[in-house]
Amino acid sequence: MRIAALLVAALALGGLSACQQAALTSSVFLTAEAAAPVPTATLTYLNLPTITPTPAPRENEGVPTESIAGSDGTALATPLPESPTVVATPTSASYTVQPGDTLLALAMHYGLPMAAIQMANQMGGSTTLYAGQTLEIPAADAWRGASPFWTVYEVQSGDTVIDIAQQFGLDFVALVAVNELTDADVLHLGQALVLPLDVPLEAAAAPVATPPVVAAAASVATPAPVAADAPIAAFTPIAAPPAASTAPAEIAGWPAEVFARINAERAAAGLGPFTWNDTLAQAAYLHGLDCQQRGSCNHTGSDGSTVKMRVLRAGYPAIGAAECIVYSQTPQQAVFWWMDEVPPDDWHRRTILSTWVTEIGIAVVPNHLGSYYFIADFGRPQ
Repeated sequence: MRIAALLVAALALGGLSACQQAALTSSVFLTAEAAAPVPTATLTYLNLPTITPTPAPRENEGVPTESIAGSDGTALATPLPESPTVVATPTSASYTVQPGDTLLALAMHYGLPMAAIQMANQMGGSTTLYAGQTLEIPAADAWRGASPFWTVYEVQSGDTVIDIAQQFGLDFVALVAVNELTDADVLHLGQALVLPLDVPLEAAAAPVATPPVVAAAASVATPAPVAADAPIAAFTPIAAPPAASTAPAEIAGWPAEVFARINAERAAAGLGPFTWNDTLAQAAYLHGLDCQQRGSCNHTGSDGSTVKMRVLRAGYPAIGAAECIVYSQTPQQAVFWWMDEVPPDDWHRRTILSTWVTEIGIAVVPNHLGSYYFIADFGRPQ
C-alpha cells in the first residue's frame, strides 16, 4: 500500500516508537514476515465483481415504468404492494418487465435486494425499468439476510468510503465488508458500490438534525486502550470461548483473553459485546496453521482463499466478514496495536468498534519468529 516501503525500512532500523509503527502498519497489506518480531497489523475485506454502468435504453426498447414525474416535474413515488408475495429463486431465472413494475417491488417479490438485480443486469446505479425489458433474476441464496433496499451507488469525483458511509448513514465496516474492499483508500470514478441500506435510498440520504452515528464516531476521541498490566473491565461474556485443546498449553487461554479485552474496549466506547462464534474461531485457526506452514501471514490463503471464502467453507453463513491479524507477543499487546490507530487510517479500530459485524472468533498460532499470529475473524450472519 502507500507506505509499505517506508514501513519495511523503519522496521529494519528499529527506530520508530510503537505508536508510530502502529500508525504505519494500519495502512500496510502484509505480504511477508518482518525481519524482527515487531507486531504488525493487517486487515482486509473481499472484492465484489466490478459493475459496468447500464447503457442508455436503445430506441424502441420501451418506455420507463419507474421514475414517473408529475405535471410540475416533481418525481412521484410508486406505491409498494402492502403484502408482497416472496418467490425465492433457487437458481437464476428470467423475467419480462410489465407496465407498472418497479425494481423494489421485483426485489421484494423474489426475496432479493435491488442491488442483486442491478448487478446481474449491469444496471449500475439506475433503478429505471422498461416495459418489455428482459431481466435476469439471480438466485436468492447468495443474498440471504440482505434487505431489499440494498442498492448500487456509482462513485462520484471526490468520493471516499468514509464520505459515502456518512452520506447514507452507514457503518463504515458494513460498507467495506459488503463490497469486500481490499483497500478502502482507493476508489475509481464510476465504480459500483452496494449500499447496505435498511430504508429507502431517499430516506437514508435525507438530511437529519443530528449527524449519523458513523460520522460522530469518526470525530470522537479514541477510547483509551486497555493497558498491558491493567485488569480487564468486568463484563458479562456471551458464549465465552472454551480453551483451545489443540493450542499449546501456555497460549490455550489467549483467545478468551483477547475476546474479553476486545469487549472491554467496546464497553469503554458504550457498545455492547461481540458474541463468540466457534465456527469463526475455527476458520481463524485453520488460517493460522496455513500461515505457520508457509512462514508468513496475510489475508490470502495458500490456496488463494479470501476471508469470506474461509468462513463460508467453515460453515459460517456470512453476509459479510472482516479479519484482523497482528504479529504479537501477548494478548494485551495485540489488542493495543489494533486500537492504537488514528482516523481515518484506523480499519482495525473501526472493526473492533463496529455495530454491523456482531460475532467474532479468535485464534492464536505460534510463528517462527518467536511471537504469535493473533487472528480475529468477524462476521455478520444471514
